[in-house]
Amino acid sequence: MHLFPDLRGQVAGQLTALSAPGAPLHRDSDQSTARLYLRSDIGRARFQKDTIDWYLSQANPRLGGRTAIVTAGPPGAGKSALLRARIADLDEYRIIDADIIKDHLIRQAIADGIYDRLLATAPFADGHGLAPRELSALVHVESVRLAEAIRQTCTSRKENVVIEGTLTWHRQGPNIFRELADNDYVDVEVYGIDIEQKEAHESALDRWWKLRLEWAKGQHDLGGRFTPADAIDMCYQTASAESVCTANAKNFINTAIQTGEIPRVHVTILRRSATGPIEVIYERSYLQ
Repeated sequence: MHLFPDLRGQVAGQLTALSAPGAPLHRDSDQSTARLYLRSDIGRARFQKDTIDWYLSQANPRLGGRTAIVTAGPPGAGKSALLRARIADLDEYRIIDADIIKDHLIRQAIADGIYDRLLATAPFADGHGLAPRELSALVHVESVRLAEAIRQTCTSRKENVVIEGTLTWHRQGPNIFRELADNDYVDVEVYGIDIEQKEAHESALDRWWKLRLEWAKGQHDLGGRFTPADAIDMCYQTASAESVCTANAKNFINTAIQTGEIPRVHVTILRRSATGPIEVIYERSYLQ
């Protein structure tokens, strides 16, 4: 239950306008770090290398297990919570999550002062300005590039990895499969979250708003990550169909059958039931 549902809607509307193409919070804005710092920028390249080193230092996963977990689902689907609930030995895996990198980039951007003007913009309907995580779209491109570099390093080491993502793009799954096969991975688990479009919208809004309220009270340093509606809508071809994320997760099996290059591939699609628990709605395996 939301204490101020109308206020939440007003602030979401204001952020949506600022996140539209051509607006300052759109991921292709001139304010994005991918545009502010050229690839030839030596200082930024050094910072990116330091970021990769920092990320790799955060965990000590099992080496040589050659096991990968891949997640799929629209923003707001609850993929991270799913992993914690279903994977008992998660500490043995390197979790590769671009959202963790986003937070690191945002903290650095604030320290560098590059978004001071944006953070000082006029307050929204709730009386507060931008929370730091509401800048996430501006570090999106750079965070994805860094996540890919980290993933390639980890798979070359044959670490146990969790590759968190949406699988919205139809080529993302085959590309990940190819990288894992080229590095001799033997076991791949794919977990997809099936969630209705309307529910995904509500979940993303609810998560963002709760953290924004905490940030406004001084109880959270970054606040919530706002997801514009179109970032969720692109995951659905029609309102009644399953998400493209689910379809692309299922396609891992077809890739496994066609190539025969990874000995075991298992795909599980889950959905939260009306009474709350997570239930399996699709399961298929490929085993050599």
